Amino acid sequence: MAQEKIDELEKKKQELEDELNKIQGELDNSIDQVREDVSSSINPKNVIRKYPLPIVGASALLGFLLGHKNRRSSTVSSDKGGDFSGTLLSELKRLASRKAINFATDYVESILEAKAEEHLQSTNGEEDS
Repeated sequence: MAQEKIDELEKKKQELEDELNKIQGELDNSIDQVREDVSSSINPKNVIRKYPLPIVGASALLGFLLGHKNRRSSTVSSDKGGDFSGTLLSELKRLASRKAINFATDYVESILEAKAEEHLQSTNGEEDS
């Protein structure tokens, strides 16, 4: 009788351990999934792909503000003969502007190509009917 109780308790203990291991595995998987989701949502490339036009607008506005601020200070620094950091900053702004324009044109081209392809498919579908 006592051995049966012990066996039953051992069986129950093993079932509980298995259940705990299963729950632990599910928690680990869900934590990994959350970690991946957060890292992909914070990834700048994904943010830019998701919101390209607001990003381009914000970068253009930031460039304008930095350029406007730098113009005021450049008149003062040009009297001193200019400086390396001003030249570097203007070059970085120029490169950032070029990148933003390239990205925006690529984005618009991809949208236009998709629309044209969609139009061609709908036109071909009407001809087949």
